[in-house]
Amino acid sequence: MPGKVRPSGGMEQAEAFAAYFRSWGLTLPAEAIERRSDGTLYGRGWSVRWRWLPDGGLEFHACHRMTNDRWQILYPDGHVEQGPVAPEMFAAEEPGARQRYRAAWRDYTATLDARDLHPRPLDDAPSWNPETTLLWTLDPTPETSDDSASAPISWRLSPLPPRPDLPT
Repeated sequence: MPGKVRPSGGMEQAEAFAAYFRSWGLTLPAEAIERRSDGTLYGRGWSVRWRWLPDGGLEFHACHRMTNDRWQILYPDGHVEQGPVAPEMFAAEEPGARQRYRAAWRDYTATLDARDLHPRPLDDAPSWNPETTLLWTLDPTPETSDDSASAPISWRLSPLPPRPDLPT
């Protein structure tokens, strides 16, 4: 169908995701790609929440402790759609700037809530070294869920590759 992106196995999106996070050596867990499972990962300062969309897109929201948020949808055909992000700062001397900033963050947070794009909380996560280990979890599916909303998150640990040498 013209204008429609057909769902695929997810390799194109996973490769685009890995290319985007190449500087940090982050990739989606293989199981997330194989099962097209939504999930959360933490590593090298990043908190990333991803969702597979019915049209084949891979939507992710990423936060880093030292930079601004990122929100993208990666499509199988290579098209990338930028999602909205909240402002990074405001000019304190500008009248109403603080109020507009707070309102923008409230709206942004509400949009993340509506799209289920907040990374899962680390309340019951095991101890890990975020520089050498990827902490990740996949969302329960109807096949894996025990219908218990209060069930603990099943966190997994995977070694991270060394950071790639980047040109300076």
